[in-house]
Amino acid sequence: MNFDTVDRIIRFVSNVVLAVVIAIGLAMLGISWAHVFFRYVMNDSLTWSEELLKILIVWFCLLSTTFISVRREHVSIVVFKQLLPKTGEKAADLFVSLLMFLASAAMCYIGWRLSNFAGARRSPALRVPFKLMYASIYVAFGVMALYELRNFLADVLQPGRGPAGRDAPAPGVEAPEAESPAVGAKAAGFIAEAAKSD
Repeated sequence: MNFDTVDRIIRFVSNVVLAVVIAIGLAMLGISWAHVFFRYVMNDSLTWSEELLKILIVWFCLLSTTFISVRREHVSIVVFKQLLPKTGEKAADLFVSLLMFLASAAMCYIGWRLSNFAGARRSPALRVPFKLMYASIYVAFGVMALYELRNFLADVLQPGRGPAGRDAPAPGVEAPEAESPAVGAKAAGFIAEAAKSD
């Protein structure tokens, strides 16, 4: 499997999602300003702005979480993993990658079912189909499942390969420096000492 091609596809998808997130963020900013202006300056509140903001913020938040997956920056407690032997560390990494893929795929499926369950119902002010609102769940988790599948396959077929998103960070965002192995080793040593003293 040519992971360079896979990573180029992943980075393309990531850049498209980034552009959508930026557009949604700018739209939310403009709508918020218009809402305040019409309410407090014109004394004539917009009837649709609050509802649209609620829809946009759900899309914004869920799509933003995909950047954690593509860059493999999930919150994790690495101290316990570093206490394991090397084979145990690799097994833990594989298990986490597989679990993240399965969880993302499951949420994608649940979001799809929820969207279909919404039927033809529409929002009160804008008359936007509820399906559109619930679509944010399966779109975001579908993208995450794609990223996590790539991460799992990379761990199995090319151990040590970095995340696809780390090679090309978002414009204007510097990739965070990897945690120093010395820091993890010190923490692991501290835990081992504490365990002995008990």
